[in-house]
Amino acid sequence: MQIKSKIVQEQQPSKKEIIDWLQLSRSENVGPITFFKILEHFGSVENALKNFDNFLNSLKNPQKIKLCERSIAIEEFEKTENFGGKILIFSDPLYPQLLREIPDSPPLITVKGDLDLLSQEKIAVVGPRNASFNALLYAKKFTLLLGQSSVISVSGMARGVDTAVHEASILSGTIAVLAGGINNIYPQENTNLYQQISKCGLILSEMPFDYIPKGPNFIQRNRLVSGLSIATVIIEAGIKSGSLATARFASEQNREIFAVPGSPFDPRCHGTNRLIKEGANIVTEVEDILSATTKKNYYHKKTAQISQIKKEYNFSNDQVSNARQKILEKLNSEPTNIDSLIFQLQIPINLFNTAVMELEIDNQVAVNYGKIVKLMEG
Repeated sequence: MQIKSKIVQEQQPSKKEIIDWLQLSRSENVGPITFFKILEHFGSVENALKNFDNFLNSLKNPQKIKLCERSIAIEEFEKTENFGGKILIFSDPLYPQLLREIPDSPPLITVKGDLDLLSQEKIAVVGPRNASFNALLYAKKFTLLLGQSSVISVSGMARGVDTAVHEASILSGTIAVLAGGINNIYPQENTNLYQQISKCGLILSEMPFDYIPKGPNFIQRNRLVSGLSIATVIIEAGIKSGSLATARFASEQNREIFAVPGSPFDPRCHGTNRLIKEGANIVTEVEDILSATTKKNYYHKKTAQISQIKKEYNFSNDQVSNARQKILEKLNSEPTNIDSLIFQLQIPINLFNTAVMELEIDNQVAVNYGKIVKLMEG
């Protein structure tokens, strides 16, 4: 959806703008996909609210959508602020970039704690509530080592593996994604953990303040756990485990999936073992994931850089595609001087660089010491 790439702001939004986004996003039957369709139609949330009645009249079944009352949005904003939380709308520069890129990214999230964690490298670590003793030990050890490598852990603050992950990474940095409102502690036994994370880590939710989570909300939450992270690690999962839903979301979001192998005799490992059979990366040591995600993170940053250049210089996908084709036609297995190639093709340098970065990501060319070479298939 192109509108998403056009609404990221340089500065933090005003109170009125946040309340506008709250009012539209909390409207009945307006989920993330519908929200951004409305936004694309009107160009801004403010215009959408001003013309909402006309919009409803244009629908075949306008009764399905009901605009949230302004007073309710104002109340949520004030409750969140008084609680010490902060509402980050999609256009806010603090809104996490990885979350922006998933298909159903929330129009806004509510956070409490250390906002700096949102911009740091994050890896999701999840597992079952009824985890084995060994799985809990492994989760703690694994997450501790991640923290020592300056990686932030993300999990869902459920019983079992999630709790072990958060407890092990309080000091190094952890993000707990809730299925309910930012102030709704679930399960209650994690009250002390919640307080620690809200002070040293970060609590995050897309649900309204005071919201009590229901069954589907926990699966809905899982897409944020994986969406915030460059990779997802599954430690034990039965065939019907919610952790497999997180893995599915990670796959749909084009994120790396790692699974810890387990005994074929333990039903709690059947899901993770199946993930490995289906192509997930096997992980037994932290180094397994760090080496793989370093390359993934490099390409992700390249992709973000490409998007920024396209936006800044107004390059269309067709322009970049044509430049890629022209570059490939001039290359072979012998290294070619980049400056000479630019002179031959007469392509603007920013367009040339954008095309070359895309070709690098697609493993079609390699660049080194001012020279470029075409990579042969196979």
